[in-house]
Parts: sequence; C-alpha cells; structure tokens
Amino acid sequence: MAKEILIIEEEGFIASLLRKNLLKKGYDITILERKEALRQVRKHKANLVLLEANASGVEASETCRLLREATTVPIIVLTDSTAKLGEVEGIEYLTKPLDFHELLTVMERALNHPPKRKKRMLRILRIGDLALDLQTHHLTTREHRYHLRPKEFSLLRLFMSNPGRVMSHKVIMKEVWDTDYLGDTRTLYVHVNWLRQKIEDTPKKPVHLRTVRGVGYRFEMDP
Repeated sequence: MAKEILIIEEEGFIASLLRKNLLKKGYDITILERKEALRQVRKHKANLVLLEANASGVEASETCRLLREATTVPIIVLTDSTAKLGEVEGIEYLTKPLDFHELLTVMERALNHPPKRKKRMLRILRIGDLALDLQTHHLTTREHRYHLRPKEFSLLRLFMSNPGRVMSHKVIMKEVWDTDYLGDTRTLYVHVNWLRQKIEDTPKKPVHLRTVRGVGYRFEMDP
C-alpha cells in the first residue's frame, strides 16, 4: 500500500513540484493550506507531513508546535533558514534550495525508522495569544491572567482542542456536563458568556468563540 504524504503549503512555490515528483515515486499526495491542514491533521491518515515554511519562521514555528501536538507521524520542515524556528521534538528540517534526492533519503528514513517519542503530558495549550495551563487551570491572554472555574476550564479546553470545528450543543453538554439532556442549555450559554468576557476584545461581537445558529459553537484559531 502506498504511503500517504501530507504537504502543507504556506508559500505555494514548491508544493506542486513536490507532488509531481513524489507521485512518480509511488507516494499518495494530499496538499492543504495551513489552516485547513491544522483542522484535518488529527483525522488525516498521512504517514508523513511535509511543511513548506515561510522565511519569517514565526507562523511556521507555531504550525510545527500545533502539528506535533496533534499527530505522532514524522514531520519534515522545508525552510529557507532554521534560525527562527524553535526546536520541536520529532521534527526534521531541510533548507532550501531543496535537493530532491536528499529529501527522499530523509523521508524514507523517517518512514522506515520513525523516532521513538517519550510520552509527555501536555502542560500548556496555546492558540494565538491564549495560553491555557492544563494543570493549574490558569488562562493567560495578551493582557490578563485568570483562574477559571472548573466548567469554564473544561469548556475552553474542549474548544481550544478543536479549533475550527463546529461543536454542537449535544457534544458540548456530553463532554463538559456529562449529560445528554438538552432541555435547558442556559448553563452553557452562561459559561460561554463568561469565557467571551475573558478572551474577546468585544464580547458582544465575538471573533474567537463564534455562535453557529441552531447548532452550537466554533472556536476560531485565526479569526
């Protein structure tokens, strides 16, 4: 069975060329833009991820961290320079201009001998300017630090763990309140409002925690 390679393009200069050459080598290829890839990577069946990084490294570094939290498959970053990319466990870096034969060698090594990773408990869940401490239940924003109530914490952790995904009222009530009862969701509305007071610049016009009418809510990672 052919190995599935997910290519994440940030600049779009070499993704198409890579696809053409890797298809010739017998790989199955999927190309996604960054936002869509981060939404799908948990359920994607890729055996390896290639990330085409931009020169600044800022967004690429954040993408690497989010990918590593979401998947255990090998990740290879194609970048102009590694100087501004932070070290992330289990990720290899290749600098441009790219030598295709070198890339194939690195890919085959990663696919055939994936590094053994130590199982670590994730301590901080970060998205943009939000940092949620999973041990202390503290939420840090650009300007403030809050200690969340237990259900506030569980609710925000659910949203931040599923960026871009529509979470239905039923799923939220089951995950956070452990109930299938939907006769009264006022408690959910109150907790969502509390979170918006903390994470939104204008709580009455939310850009992060969005209402999906008649369905539930969606947490926007990059509004």
